[in-house]
Amino acid sequence: MSGDEGSTVVAADGAYLMMDDILERLKMLDYEAQFKRFKPLSHTYFAMASSNPNEQFFYFMSLCSWLMGLLGTEWQTPSQMDDPNSSASSLYAKLQEVGAPTHFGGWQKLKAGFGEPCCLILKWLLEQIPIEFKPALHTEEAEYEEAAVDEEAVDDTANMADEVGDAENEEEEYYHGGGGEGAAAAGRGKLTDSILDSQVEPEAWRIELERVTPQLKMQVLSDPKEWRNRLVNTKSHQTTLVALTPETSVTLERLAEELERTLGALKKAESKLNTQCADAVSEYADKQDELQKRMDEYNNNSDTINALTNELHSVSEDLSQVKERMDTRGASMTDTSPLVKIKSALSKLRTETKQLEIRIGVLTHTLVAKKVKEASSSREKAASKIGKALDGGEYFDDDDDTLDDI
Repeated sequence: MSGDEGSTVVAADGAYLMMDDILERLKMLDYEAQFKRFKPLSHTYFAMASSNPNEQFFYFMSLCSWLMGLLGTEWQTPSQMDDPNSSASSLYAKLQEVGAPTHFGGWQKLKAGFGEPCCLILKWLLEQIPIEFKPALHTEEAEYEEAAVDEEAVDDTANMADEVGDAENEEEEYYHGGGGEGAAAAGRGKLTDSILDSQVEPEAWRIELERVTPQLKMQVLSDPKEWRNRLVNTKSHQTTLVALTPETSVTLERLAEELERTLGALKKAESKLNTQCADAVSEYADKQDELQKRMDEYNNNSDTINALTNELHSVSEDLSQVKERMDTRGASMTDTSPLVKIKSALSKLRTETKQLEIRIGVLTHTLVAKKVKEASSSREKAASKIGKALDGGEYFDDDDDTLDDI
């Protein structure tokens, strides 16, 4: 990581850290009540770029104007239609007047509406505002109010009372044996006597009554979907609308007038810009046409270049193959290893030939010796036969084969 990248990362981290402090101090000042038309700030709103830069810059300017007002310095918030350059330079000049830190490199840093310079300005302005913590106010709980009772609910209550009375009579008859009116009268007399002779202290009785009195009040809940309630709500809403209509109408009329003035100013500025920039617009159109022509020519040349590049690639491949074959043949022609192999093979053949000749000579000698031996043995046999024949007086002719053999 280079030095510039490291400084950028440190600056971003500083902006995130300052943004947490800024948001906490703004919440202490109850900024949400003053900026209802803006969305609540997040922990990274002024530390990073927003999807709506214009809104982010206007939010920053509005916050600076409000904080300066809390410090007793008047600086009017610029409108969203104003030039961001003039707004940023005006704010930078005002910050220099109040003594804010402006060592971050000029008003151009404030034009973005986010980053470390913006967070530094907001933090400095918030630190100059003393935050007072008022003691908490504890209000007493509102007294229990009885709900409105409609006619149907009153009828239901009467029916409920009748049912409760009938149930009490049935219970009394059950416990007193159901002995008719006499038994019931006797039971009621005993009950009355027991109540009159109660031993409960008056003060304790009064305390108990105070404790249970709120619980004895019956709350009748009405259905909000019932048509009478809807009619009452409709009338109350109508009264509210009638009361708010004059003020709202005046506000809407004022907004309409401001919008008309703004639209008129925009139309005048647009016509003025069109008049002033007519030559530039025509020149821009000519340049645009020329650029389109150059782009078409570039595309055509690009296609030609691609075709020639492909052809060059194929020719280069063929050339590399031819070079490879030539290198192979040249290496084989200048290489003496085959000749050395042939010489070694010839010398080996000569050696083997000598060995074969020696073996042939040995075999020939062996055969000759064998034949000589056979011839000498046959001669000896013939001589022995001749000697035997001489001893026996036998005569042989000259033409005898045996003599011929001898």
